Amino acid sequence: MFTTFDIIDDILGLKGAVDRFFNDTSTYGRRFDLPYVNVYEKGDSLVIKAVVPGVKPEDVDIQLIDNSLVIEGEKKADYTDKPYIRKERSFGKFKKSVRLPYRVDPGKVQALIQNGILTVHLEKSEDAKPRKIEIR
Repeated sequence: MFTTFDIIDDILGLKGAVDRFFNDTSTYGRRFDLPYVNVYEKGDSLVIKAVVPGVKPEDVDIQLIDNSLVIEGEKKADYTDKPYIRKERSFGKFKKSVRLPYRVDPGKVQALIQNGILTVHLEKSEDAKPRKIEIR
């Protein structure tokens, strides 16, 4: 059986493999779309937990913008006066936007960093809570 050889297809396939390598967050050159977050509901509140090891509370900025929670900050290098023998941890600025499933009350937001975990509690706004409709 004969097949046709198309060098253009091979070049485009190689380009796609290279693009996937550099865009993959698990590769060496990680992008800073960190921190990783978990989001869950607890009654009428929404809890967002973000992994921020080594980050101080004064280095983190949290904002409610439209229907999203934006976590922005900087993980500062902890050993700058001497070179590393091995360096696997990343440092630098980070920004993460979490789309909220419903409106929250901006006056009832609480945030705490403890043991490298940022925990943000958001209360559901009154107009987002379900209401029972009486049928006549």
